[in-house]
Amino acid sequence: MKQLFRKTPLWFLLIWIVGFMMIVFNMFQANSGNINLIALLMISVANAIRVWKTERSLAIAFLVVAVLSLVYILIYFIRYV
Repeated sequence: MKQLFRKTPLWFLLIWIVGFMMIVFNMFQANSGNINLIALLMISVANAIRVWKTERSLAIAFLVVAVLSLVYILIYFIRYV
């Protein structure tokens, strides 16, 4: 466990904690799924940046998930806001 935290950068852990807090907050508030999508977008981009050098195909998959989340958020804001 100690080795896992040594290899994981501090900025990634902070983004992951913020994203997880957003998901947990939305679970109790139930405002909308957009908060979850924003958290997913943040975590996916951060994870893609973190693994870009070692596992490029996985990073591209995370970026595809981030783009799909962003498209859904933009469609929601154009349609309802």
